Amino acid sequence: MYLLIMLINFLILFLMVFMSVAFFTLLERKILGYIQLRKGPNKFFIKGIFQPMGDGLKLFFKEVNYPNNLNFLMFLFSPMFSLFISIIFWLIYPFLGFNYIMNFGLIFMFCCSSFMVYIFLLISWSSNSNYSVLGMIRFISQMISYEVSMMLIIMNMLFMINSFNLNNFCIYQINIKFFFFFFFFFFFFMFIMLLISFLAEMNRSPFDFSEGESELVSGFNIEFSSMSFIFIFLSEYMSIMFMGMLLFEMFFGLMMYKFYLNLMILLFMFFVIWLRGFLPRFRYDKLMYLIWKLILPLTLFMFMFNFSLKLFNLYH
Repeated sequence: MYLLIMLINFLILFLMVFMSVAFFTLLERKILGYIQLRKGPNKFFIKGIFQPMGDGLKLFFKEVNYPNNLNFLMFLFSPMFSLFISIIFWLIYPFLGFNYIMNFGLIFMFCCSSFMVYIFLLISWSSNSNYSVLGMIRFISQMISYEVSMMLIIMNMLFMINSFNLNNFCIYQINIKFFFFFFFFFFFFMFIMLLISFLAEMNRSPFDFSEGESELVSGFNIEFSSMSFIFIFLSEYMSIMFMGMLLFEMFFGLMMYKFYLNLMILLFMFFVIWLRGFLPRFRYDKLMYLIWKLILPLTLFMFMFNFSLKLFNLYH
């Protein structure tokens, strides 16, 4: 019975995530439309509400083009792997109550995040395209660089709660009577650095260098169309929502208050779209300068500082 309830929880969660991705695309097109002084999708039913369904059907029935000399099996299955990894990210999120708690959830998240590098390497390599390989080189170097700082920042936070369980961020902040506020205000600069790392990790503006249309056409996924493109597309947008959940759970502790957590995820989605609407793309060398000469040294300093406090038992 317990396994059945847990399975139903996961199925409902994954269904809700898939539906959220569909309407996330509509929200993005609407917001970008109003930023650019146009209406966006507004013809398909009331206010264009069924536009995601139309886009999905269009992509589903689109013709599939296969490049010459491609690695067919990797070309076919690597987008599915990327979607699968993005789905199992959500296993660390307890849906209906705390009937499933992953005690090493953040370690599990680190492993899945690192594995995504190999998936995108396979996606670009299998299509046998020079543009795809150039986009892959940019994307992987960017992803690995910001993953280092992301993991160190999260490790800094773990010194406070003495656990790899995501739920303990909520429990800790409730126990010290600073619910909603403690980590956000006392680690505000780490919040900003983690937000920047997430944007670079998700390949979103202003750090979307692997998809520089003026240089690389569409980056690592240039040769993919139809269902393969849907899988890559879903993977990217599911990762955005997951990173928003992780960010606000760590710094606000909202796991036991799902309505407020979902509201914060929606706010994060709006923020990501808003950044795409008004910020230009950085230069690539500026991106690497930001991580290796600014964020990473600050993160390492904070890591050594928190480790020293922990070593001398100054955290209770």
